[in-house]
Amino acid sequence: MSKKPDSAAVITARAPAKVNLGLRVLGKRSDGYHDLLSLMVPVNLCDGLQLELCSQGIELHCPNSDLPTGEANLVYRAAQLVLSGCQRSEGVRIELTKKIPVGAGLGGGSSDAATTLVAMNELLGRPLAHQDLYPLGLQLGADVPFFLLGRWARAEGIGDRLTPLENVPTLWTVLVHPHFKVSTRWAYENLTLTSKPNESKFNYLGDTSAEEMAASHQRLLDRQQLTLEDMLPLLVNDFEPLVFGHYPQLHDLRTALLAAGARAALMTGSGPTLVGLFGSEKEARGAHELLCHRDGVTCFVAHTLDTTALL
Repeated sequence: MSKKPDSAAVITARAPAKVNLGLRVLGKRSDGYHDLLSLMVPVNLCDGLQLELCSQGIELHCPNSDLPTGEANLVYRAAQLVLSGCQRSEGVRIELTKKIPVGAGLGGGSSDAATTLVAMNELLGRPLAHQDLYPLGLQLGADVPFFLLGRWARAEGIGDRLTPLENVPTLWTVLVHPHFKVSTRWAYENLTLTSKPNESKFNYLGDTSAEEMAASHQRLLDRQQLTLEDMLPLLVNDFEPLVFGHYPQLHDLRTALLAAGARAALMTGSGPTLVGLFGSEKEARGAHELLCHRDGVTCFVAHTLDTTALL
């Protein structure tokens, strides 16, 4: 995030996308949410935000986008939360420039919200400690705390229990975004459950308990220096059987990524974006050249970020 002189009261910032390098759905909770286990990683595909204090009100502009500009937009609500939480009477003008596809499983809306929380707090002179932003973020969405953390993390619970990871590699990816959306709500509602006496567990897990899976996950992530090869066993997304079954073109796109040299390819989040993992920037850019001309998709080359400085 870069800030103009204080007298201008303007902040410009970048909000990074994320990818899930593996997403296991461990079961359904009594509150209706689902317990997850995932490796969440920021990448350098970013939206742009500019925020400027004004006398009153919230004015949001999203040029070249059909996104809502009122309370239906998480950026608007994030600004509202900080202003009301700090009991401040100022207003803010915000311009959001979208680069991250909407409804793509890349967390763009959550990242925009997290960046707005941090930027608003900065504009107001940091009345809140950074940790005070986390409960505000949870009011906006389960992924928002991850973007406030701003680094690789193992995510558990509904995605809100985060364990930061050290000694992580820089991975080069090609993100292939088909030009359709997958509703996260639809994806969760349509996962197949296997009922057991004291739990609801997804049938993809077989005889592996949630505890055994978490322990296996942790053994891999405890290594001193992670490599792409270390992470290959983690690259399973439990939404794929459902989403691929409903959108069979995703099978073809994964095949194309692997044929273009990806070491692995999987769906991120509840989809539909596919992530191809490559051994080098050169390999990723070569694959991008092969894939970017396909109809009905947009492709991005992006590398993972060790940390993201939101300030």
